[in-house]
Amino acid sequence: MKKNIIFLILISPFLLICLGGCGGESDDQIKLDVGRVVREAANTFPTGFNDRDLTSFDAFFAPPGEQYGASETIDAAHQLMDAAAPGESFQLDKLEIQNVQLDEKREEAVVTYYAEISMWENENETFTAVVTQDIALQKIDGQWLITGGDTANVTPGMGSEGS
Repeated sequence: MKKNIIFLILISPFLLICLGGCGGESDDQIKLDVGRVVREAANTFPTGFNDRDLTSFDAFFAPPGEQYGASETIDAAHQLMDAAAPGESFQLDKLEIQNVQLDEKREEAVVTYYAEISMWENENETFTAVVTQDIALQKIDGQWLITGGDTANVTPGMGSEGS
């Protein structure tokens, strides 16, 4: 009995190290990681829009064969940028990650976000809106990537300044 207890005491640190390195991340940590990906994608969009180059934004999305509705989000982002007048800029005024849900295997997630956005032309605000959307992500080759999402709910004329 004493040998078993001593063995367990000696092996416990090894097991903890092994679990930590072998996918032992907590749900809370995974949710933080997934939320961070959505936050980084959202924060990357204004720079890409304003530079008229969404390459960095597109990198947050899974390859086309792994997408399940993400093309709608990517297409809408590119259409918005392509339709922008010269000198028109995009601003992300506020972003909140409202909810993160994980599947049982902890390989897929759905993130609900709330964003307040504005469009500017020649230092004049031309458009404001609140955007909410559920975004689907999947862990692909060890990296969380956006694979889909529902249609964004855009409510024009809303936000902190419009409230």
